[in-house]
Amino acid sequence: MQKKNIAVIFGGCSVEHDVSIVTGLQLIENIDKEKYDVTPIYISNSGEWFTGKELPDSDIYKNFAKAKKLLKKVLIPPIPSIKSIMYYPNKIEVFTKKVFKGVDVVIPAMHGMNGEDGTLQGLLELANIPYVGSGVLGSAVGMDKIVMKSVLAGNGLPVLKYTYFLREEWISDQESILKNIESSLRYPVFVKPSNLGSSIGISKAKDRKGLISAIEIAVHYDRRIIVEEGVENPLEVNCSVLGFGNELTASVCEQPVSWEDFLTFDDKYLRGSKGKTEAGMPSMDRRIPAPISEELTNQVRELSKRVFKAMDCRGVARIDLIINKADMNPYINEINTIPGSFSFYLWEPCGIKYAELIDKLINIAFKVNEEKNKNTYSYDSQILSKVGKGMKMGK
Repeated sequence: MQKKNIAVIFGGCSVEHDVSIVTGLQLIENIDKEKYDVTPIYISNSGEWFTGKELPDSDIYKNFAKAKKLLKKVLIPPIPSIKSIMYYPNKIEVFTKKVFKGVDVVIPAMHGMNGEDGTLQGLLELANIPYVGSGVLGSAVGMDKIVMKSVLAGNGLPVLKYTYFLREEWISDQESILKNIESSLRYPVFVKPSNLGSSIGISKAKDRKGLISAIEIAVHYDRRIIVEEGVENPLEVNCSVLGFGNELTASVCEQPVSWEDFLTFDDKYLRGSKGKTEAGMPSMDRRIPAPISEELTNQVRELSKRVFKAMDCRGVARIDLIINKADMNPYINEINTIPGSFSFYLWEPCGIKYAELIDKLINIAFKVNEEKNKNTYSYDSQILSKVGKGMKMGK
Protein backbone atom coordinates (compact mmCIF):
# COMPACT_ATOMS: atom_id res chain seq x y z
CA MET A 1 0.00 0.00 0.00
CA GLN A 2 1.37 3.38 -1.01
CA LYS A 3 1.93 5.78 1.87
CA LYS A 4 -0.23 8.89 2.13
CA ASN A 5 1.59 12.22 2.30
CA ILE A 6 0.58 13.98 5.50
CA ALA A 7 1.54 17.54 6.44
CA VAL A 8 1.32 18.38 10.15
CA ILE A 9 1.17 22.13 10.79
CA PHE A 10 1.89 23.56 14.24
CA GLY A 11 3.17 26.70 15.99
CA GLY A 12 1.64 29.89 14.65
CA CYS A 13 1.21 33.58 15.47
CA SER A 14 -0.71 33.01 18.67
CA VAL A 15 -0.22 33.20 22.41
CA GLU A 16 -0.90 29.45 22.31
CA HIS A 17 2.10 28.94 20.01
CA ASP A 18 4.07 26.77 22.46
CA VAL A 19 1.07 24.57 23.31
CA SER A 20 0.59 23.98 19.58
CA ILE A 21 4.20 22.76 19.29
CA VAL A 22 3.53 20.17 22.00
CA THR A 23 0.35 18.97 20.26
CA GLY A 24 2.10 18.80 16.88
CA LEU A 25 5.11 16.87 18.15
CA GLN A 26 2.92 14.43 20.08
CA LEU A 27 0.94 13.68 16.94
CA ILE A 28 4.05 13.26 14.78
CA GLU A 29 5.51 10.85 17.35
CA ASN A 30 2.37 8.73 17.47
CA ILE A 31 1.28 8.64 13.81
CA ASP A 32 1.78 5.30 12.03
CA LYS A 33 4.96 5.81 9.97
CA GLU A 34 4.23 2.60 8.03
CA LYS A 35 1.08 4.20 6.59
CA TYR A 36 2.05 7.85 6.32
CA ASP A 37 4.96 9.91 5.03
CA VAL A 38 4.90 12.88 7.44
CA THR A 39 6.10 16.38 6.60
CA PRO A 40 6.25 18.63 9.67
CA ILE A 41 5.51 22.30 9.01
CA TYR A 42 6.31 24.78 11.75
CA ILE A 43 4.90 28.32 11.68
CA SER A 44 7.09 30.68 13.70
CA ASN A 45 5.85 33.50 15.92
CA SER A 46 6.60 35.87 13.04
CA GLY A 47 4.49 33.83 10.60
CA GLU A 48 7.23 32.15 8.56
CA TRP A 49 6.62 28.53 7.48
CA PHE A 50 9.47 26.00 7.80
CA THR A 51 10.01 22.30 7.27
CA GLY A 52 12.89 19.95 7.96
CA LYS A 53 13.81 16.67 9.59
CA GLU A 54 14.95 18.60 12.70
CA LEU A 55 11.47 19.87 13.57
CA PRO A 56 10.27 16.82 15.60
CA ASP A 57 13.09 17.50 18.11
CA SER A 58 11.67 19.77 20.82
CA ASP A 59 15.13 21.11 21.69
CA ILE A 60 15.39 23.19 18.52
CA TYR A 61 12.61 25.51 19.68
CA LYS A 62 14.71 26.61 22.65
CA ASN A 63 17.03 28.47 20.25
CA PHE A 64 15.06 28.62 17.04
CA ALA A 65 16.98 31.58 15.60
CA LYS A 66 20.00 29.30 15.29
CA ALA A 67 18.07 26.18 14.27
CA LYS A 68 16.12 27.76 11.42
CA LYS A 69 19.29 27.94 9.32
CA LEU A 70 18.97 24.17 8.92
CA LEU A 71 15.36 24.36 7.73
CA LYS A 72 13.61 25.06 4.44
CA LYS A 73 10.91 27.67 3.96
CA VAL A 74 7.62 26.43 2.54
CA LEU A 75 4.09 27.49 1.73
CA ILE A 76 0.88 25.89 0.53
CA PRO A 77 -0.42 27.67 -2.58
CA PRO A 78 -4.20 28.26 -2.57
CA ILE A 79 -4.50 26.59 -5.98
CA PRO A 80 -6.64 23.42 -6.27
CA SER A 81 -4.68 21.99 -9.19
CA ILE A 82 -1.41 21.98 -7.23
CA LYS A 83 -2.29 20.38 -3.86
CA SER A 84 1.31 20.53 -2.79
CA ILE A 85 3.79 22.03 -0.36
CA MET A 86 6.05 24.49 -2.18
CA TYR A 87 9.68 24.93 -1.13
CA TYR A 88 11.57 28.19 -1.60
CA PRO A 89 14.99 28.46 0.12
CA ASN A 90 15.41 32.23 -0.23
CA LYS A 91 12.79 33.41 -2.66
CA ILE A 92 9.88 31.99 -4.59
CA GLU A 93 11.47 30.27 -7.57
CA VAL A 94 10.10 29.40 -10.97
CA PHE A 95 7.22 26.94 -10.62
CA THR A 96 8.78 23.57 -11.44
CA LYS A 97 8.07 20.07 -10.20
CA LYS A 98 11.33 20.13 -8.24
CA VAL A 99 10.05 22.68 -5.73
CA PHE A 100 6.79 20.86 -4.97
CA LYS A 101 5.91 17.95 -2.73
CA GLY A 102 2.41 16.55 -3.02
CA VAL A 103 0.23 16.43 0.06
CA ASP A 104 -2.83 14.22 0.51
CA VAL A 105 -4.03 15.49 3.91
CA VAL A 106 -3.10 18.36 6.20
CA ILE A 107 -3.39 18.00 9.97
CA PRO A 108 -3.57 21.43 11.62
CA ALA A 109 -2.23 20.92 15.15
CA MET A 110 -2.97 24.56 15.91
CA HIS A 111 -4.38 26.33 18.94
CA GLY A 112 -5.74 29.85 19.13
CA MET A 113 -5.82 32.64 16.59
CA ASN A 114 -4.33 32.30 13.10
CA GLY A 115 -4.77 28.56 13.00
CA GLU A 116 -7.72 27.24 14.99
CA ASP A 117 -10.02 30.14 14.10
CA GLY A 118 -10.78 29.26 10.48
CA THR A 119 -7.98 31.25 8.83
CA LEU A 120 -5.75 28.28 8.04
CA GLN A 121 -8.83 26.23 7.19
CA GLY A 122 -9.79 28.89 4.63
CA LEU A 123 -6.42 28.51 2.91
CA LEU A 124 -6.84 24.74 2.76
CA GLU A 125 -10.37 25.12 1.38
CA LEU A 126 -9.02 27.32 -1.43
CA ALA A 127 -6.33 24.72 -2.13
CA ASN A 128 -9.00 21.97 -1.96
CA ILE A 129 -6.71 19.86 0.21
CA PRO A 130 -8.40 17.49 2.68
CA TYR A 131 -7.63 18.50 6.25
CA VAL A 132 -8.34 17.22 9.72
CA GLY A 133 -10.79 19.04 11.94
CA SER A 134 -13.61 21.51 11.66
CA GLY A 135 -14.13 23.76 8.67
CA VAL A 136 -14.07 27.54 8.44
CA LEU A 137 -17.49 28.03 10.05
CA GLY A 138 -17.13 25.66 12.99
CA SER A 139 -13.59 26.83 13.67
CA ALA A 140 -14.45 30.52 13.61
CA VAL A 141 -17.55 30.15 15.79
CA GLY A 142 -15.74 27.84 18.18
CA MET A 143 -12.97 30.39 18.66
CA ASP A 144 -15.23 33.37 19.35
CA LYS A 145 -16.87 32.87 22.74
CA ILE A 146 -19.47 35.59 22.19
CA VAL A 147 -20.71 34.23 18.87
CA MET A 148 -20.45 30.67 20.18
CA LYS A 149 -22.68 31.41 23.18
CA SER A 150 -25.26 32.99 20.87
CA VAL A 151 -25.24 29.97 18.53
CA LEU A 152 -25.54 27.51 21.41
CA ALA A 153 -28.36 29.44 23.05
CA GLY A 154 -30.13 29.71 19.68
CA ASN A 155 -30.03 25.92 19.42
CA GLY A 156 -31.62 25.51 22.83
CA LEU A 157 -28.41 24.40 24.53
CA PRO A 158 -27.83 25.46 28.15
CA VAL A 159 -25.31 28.27 28.69
CA LEU A 160 -24.60 30.44 31.71
CA LYS A 161 -25.75 34.07 31.69
CA TYR A 162 -23.28 36.43 30.05
CA THR A 163 -22.74 39.92 28.72
CA TYR A 164 -20.01 41.44 26.58
CA PHE A 165 -18.44 44.75 25.58
CA LEU A 166 -15.72 46.26 23.40
CA ARG A 167 -12.31 47.42 24.57
CA GLU A 168 -13.01 50.90 23.21
CA GLU A 169 -16.18 51.06 25.34
CA TRP A 170 -14.16 50.16 28.44
CA ILE A 171 -11.60 52.87 27.68
CA SER A 172 -14.24 55.55 27.12
CA ASP A 173 -16.69 54.76 29.95
CA GLN A 174 -15.62 52.21 32.54
CA GLU A 175 -18.38 53.07 35.00
CA SER A 176 -21.15 52.25 32.52
CA ILE A 177 -19.55 48.90 31.70
CA LEU A 178 -19.24 48.01 35.38
CA LYS A 179 -22.84 48.99 36.12
CA ASN A 180 -24.12 46.93 33.19
CA ILE A 181 -22.19 43.86 34.32
CA GLU A 182 -23.32 44.17 37.93
CA SER A 183 -26.95 44.72 36.95
CA SER A 184 -26.93 41.73 34.58
CA LEU A 185 -24.87 39.16 36.46
CA ARG A 186 -24.16 38.03 39.99
CA TYR A 187 -20.70 37.63 41.45
CA PRO A 188 -18.54 35.65 41.05
CA VAL A 189 -18.02 36.26 37.34
CA PHE A 190 -15.43 35.14 34.84
CA VAL A 191 -13.87 37.70 32.50
CA LYS A 192 -12.49 36.34 29.23
CA PRO A 193 -11.05 37.61 25.94
CA SER A 194 -13.56 36.49 23.33
CA ASN A 195 -10.96 34.97 21.02
CA LEU A 196 -8.46 33.06 23.13
CA GLY A 197 -8.16 29.62 24.65
CA SER A 198 -5.99 27.70 27.12
CA SER A 199 -7.26 29.97 29.94
CA ILE A 200 -4.93 32.79 28.82
CA GLY A 201 -6.26 36.20 29.89
CA ILE A 202 -9.11 34.66 31.92
CA SER A 203 -9.74 35.78 35.50
CA LYS A 204 -12.33 35.17 38.18
CA ALA A 205 -13.78 38.22 39.95
CA LYS A 206 -15.60 38.08 43.27
CA ASP A 207 -16.20 41.82 43.64
CA ARG A 208 -15.85 45.12 41.78
CA LYS A 209 -12.15 45.50 42.57
CA GLY A 210 -11.47 42.05 41.18
CA LEU A 211 -13.69 42.77 38.18
CA ILE A 212 -11.71 45.87 37.23
CA SER A 213 -8.44 43.97 37.55
CA ALA A 214 -9.80 41.08 35.44
CA ILE A 215 -10.98 43.41 32.69
CA GLU A 216 -7.63 45.21 32.58
CA ILE A 217 -5.98 41.85 31.94
CA ALA A 218 -8.48 40.69 29.32
CA VAL A 219 -8.35 43.86 27.19
CA HIS A 220 -4.66 43.23 26.55
CA TYR A 221 -5.56 40.10 24.59
CA ASP A 222 -8.68 41.04 22.61
CA ARG A 223 -10.92 43.96 21.66
CA ARG A 224 -14.08 42.00 22.57
CA ILE A 225 -14.56 40.87 26.15
CA ILE A 226 -17.14 38.42 27.51
CA VAL A 227 -18.19 38.29 31.16
CA GLU A 228 -19.96 35.14 32.36
CA GLU A 229 -21.84 34.50 35.55
CA GLY A 230 -20.03 31.90 37.62
CA VAL A 231 -21.35 28.97 39.60
CA GLU A 232 -20.69 29.00 43.34
CA ASN A 233 -19.97 25.28 43.63
CA PRO A 234 -19.00 24.10 40.13
CA LEU A 235 -17.84 20.79 38.76
CA GLU A 236 -16.03 20.91 35.43
CA VAL A 237 -16.61 17.98 33.11
CA ASN A 238 -15.17 17.54 29.61
CA CYS A 239 -16.23 15.22 26.82
CA SER A 240 -14.76 14.67 23.37
CA VAL A 241 -16.78 14.02 20.20
CA LEU A 242 -15.50 12.28 17.08
CA GLY A 243 -17.10 12.10 13.65
CA PHE A 244 -18.86 14.00 10.87
CA GLY A 245 -22.50 14.73 10.09
CA ASN A 246 -24.82 12.32 11.90
CA GLU A 247 -22.11 9.73 12.55
CA LEU A 248 -20.93 10.99 15.92
CA THR A 249 -19.42 9.23 18.90
CA ALA A 250 -18.86 10.70 22.36
CA SER A 251 -15.90 9.71 24.52
CA VAL A 252 -15.73 9.01 28.22
CA CYS A 253 -16.13 12.07 30.43
CA GLU A 254 -13.34 13.53 32.51
CA GLN A 255 -13.11 15.82 35.50
CA PRO A 256 -10.03 18.04 35.36
CA VAL A 257 -8.71 18.51 38.90
CA SER A 258 -7.34 21.90 39.92
CA TRP A 259 -6.36 23.41 43.22
CA GLU A 260 -7.33 26.90 42.05
CA ASP A 261 -10.70 28.54 41.34
CA PHE A 262 -10.40 27.46 37.72
CA LEU A 263 -7.89 25.79 35.43
CA THR A 264 -5.08 28.20 34.60
CA PHE A 265 -2.74 27.91 31.63
CA ASP A 266 -0.08 26.38 33.90
CA ASP A 267 -2.60 23.85 35.28
CA LYS A 268 -3.40 22.68 31.78
CA TYR A 269 0.00 22.62 30.15
CA LEU A 270 2.95 23.00 32.51
CA ARG A 271 2.31 21.22 35.79
CA GLY A 272 4.24 17.98 35.97
CA SER A 273 5.57 18.16 32.42
CA LYS A 274 8.84 16.30 31.94
CA GLY A 275 9.33 16.03 28.22
CA LYS A 276 7.88 16.64 24.82
CA THR A 277 5.39 13.79 24.99
CA GLU A 278 4.38 14.25 28.61
CA ALA A 279 3.76 17.98 28.53
CA GLY A 280 0.34 19.23 27.49
CA MET A 281 -3.16 18.18 28.37
CA PRO A 282 -2.36 14.55 29.32
CA SER A 283 -0.02 15.70 32.11
CA MET A 284 -2.80 17.57 33.92
CA ASP A 285 -4.41 15.94 36.95
CA ARG A 286 -7.75 14.48 35.93
CA ARG A 287 -10.30 11.87 36.86
CA ILE A 288 -11.31 9.54 34.05
CA PRO A 289 -14.12 8.67 34.04
CA ALA A 290 -15.59 11.69 35.78
CA PRO A 291 -17.16 10.89 39.17
CA ILE A 292 -20.73 11.59 38.08
CA SER A 293 -23.80 9.41 37.77
CA GLU A 294 -24.47 7.29 34.71
CA GLU A 295 -27.55 9.41 33.99
CA LEU A 296 -25.56 12.65 34.08
CA THR A 297 -22.76 11.07 32.04
CA ASN A 298 -25.22 10.18 29.30
CA GLN A 299 -26.70 13.68 29.44
CA VAL A 300 -23.25 15.26 29.06
CA ARG A 301 -22.39 12.98 26.14
CA GLU A 302 -25.64 13.79 24.33
CA LEU A 303 -25.23 17.53 24.94
CA SER A 304 -21.69 17.33 23.59
CA LYS A 305 -22.87 15.68 20.37
CA ARG A 306 -25.57 18.33 19.98
CA VAL A 307 -22.97 21.09 20.33
CA PHE A 308 -20.71 19.39 17.79
CA LYS A 309 -23.53 19.06 15.27
CA ALA A 310 -24.98 22.55 15.84
CA MET A 311 -21.61 24.08 14.95
CA ASP A 312 -21.04 21.73 11.98
CA CYS A 313 -17.81 20.42 13.49
CA ARG A 314 -15.77 17.62 11.98
CA GLY A 315 -13.02 15.32 13.15
CA VAL A 316 -12.54 15.61 16.88
CA ALA A 317 -13.43 18.33 19.36
CA ARG A 318 -13.64 18.65 23.13
CA ILE A 319 -16.68 20.18 24.80
CA ASP A 320 -16.14 21.66 28.26
CA LEU A 321 -19.15 21.84 30.58
CA ILE A 322 -19.82 23.33 33.99
CA ILE A 323 -22.13 21.43 36.34
CA ASN A 324 -23.82 23.25 39.18
CA LYS A 325 -23.46 20.92 42.16
CA ALA A 326 -26.49 22.55 43.82
CA ASP A 327 -28.90 21.06 41.27
CA MET A 328 -26.51 19.03 39.03
CA ASN A 329 -27.62 20.94 35.94
CA PRO A 330 -24.98 21.05 33.16
CA TYR A 331 -24.06 24.16 31.15
CA ILE A 332 -21.94 24.37 28.03
CA ASN A 333 -18.81 26.36 28.77
CA GLU A 334 -16.97 26.14 25.43
CA ILE A 335 -15.86 23.93 22.58
CA ASN A 336 -12.28 23.33 21.48
CA THR A 337 -12.29 22.47 17.79
CA ILE A 338 -8.60 21.47 17.95
CA PRO A 339 -8.32 20.21 21.52
CA GLY A 340 -5.00 19.88 23.29
CA SER A 341 -3.34 16.60 22.28
CA PHE A 342 -6.42 15.94 20.12
CA SER A 343 -8.04 14.59 23.31
CA PHE A 344 -6.45 11.18 22.72
CA TYR A 345 -6.46 10.54 26.48
CA LEU A 346 -10.29 10.55 26.40
CA TRP A 347 -10.37 7.95 23.61
CA GLU A 348 -7.85 5.49 25.00
CA PRO A 349 -10.33 4.36 27.71
CA CYS A 350 -12.75 3.68 24.84
CA GLY A 351 -10.23 1.28 23.31
CA ILE A 352 -8.96 3.73 20.66
CA LYS A 353 -5.18 4.22 20.76
CA TYR A 354 -3.67 7.49 19.57
CA ALA A 355 -2.43 6.03 16.26
CA GLU A 356 -5.92 4.64 15.57
CA LEU A 357 -7.50 8.01 16.43
CA ILE A 358 -5.21 9.67 13.89
CA ASP A 359 -6.29 7.11 11.27
CA LYS A 360 -9.93 7.92 11.96
CA LEU A 361 -9.30 11.66 11.71
CA ILE A 362 -7.54 11.27 8.37
CA ASN A 363 -10.37 9.10 7.00
CA ILE A 364 -12.92 11.72 8.11
CA ALA A 365 -10.87 14.40 6.34
CA PHE A 366 -11.09 12.47 3.08
CA LYS A 367 -14.85 11.97 3.54
CA VAL A 368 -15.45 15.68 4.24
CA ASN A 369 -13.45 16.67 1.15
CA GLU A 370 -15.36 14.14 -0.95
CA GLU A 371 -18.67 15.61 0.23
CA LYS A 372 -17.45 19.12 -0.55
CA ASN A 373 -16.50 18.14 -4.10
CA LYS A 374 -20.04 16.84 -4.74
CA ASN A 375 -21.27 20.44 -4.61
CA THR A 376 -21.78 22.52 -7.76
CA TYR A 377 -19.55 25.60 -7.80
CA SER A 378 -20.41 27.08 -11.18
CA TYR A 379 -23.52 28.48 -12.79
CA ASP A 380 -23.98 29.75 -16.32
CA SER A 381 -25.77 33.03 -15.57
CA GLN A 382 -25.46 34.49 -19.11
CA ILE A 383 -24.70 37.85 -17.48
CA LEU A 384 -21.35 38.44 -19.18
CA SER A 385 -22.72 37.58 -22.62
CA LYS A 386 -25.17 40.47 -22.26
CA VAL A 387 -22.58 43.02 -21.22
CA GLY A 388 -21.58 45.19 -24.13
CA LYS A 389 -18.42 47.26 -24.54
CA GLY A 390 -18.59 50.32 -22.34
CA MET A 391 -21.79 49.22 -20.67
CA LYS A 392 -22.13 50.18 -17.02
CA MET A 393 -22.91 47.38 -14.64
CA GLY A 394 -26.07 47.95 -12.61
CA LYS A 395 -26.87 46.60 -9.17
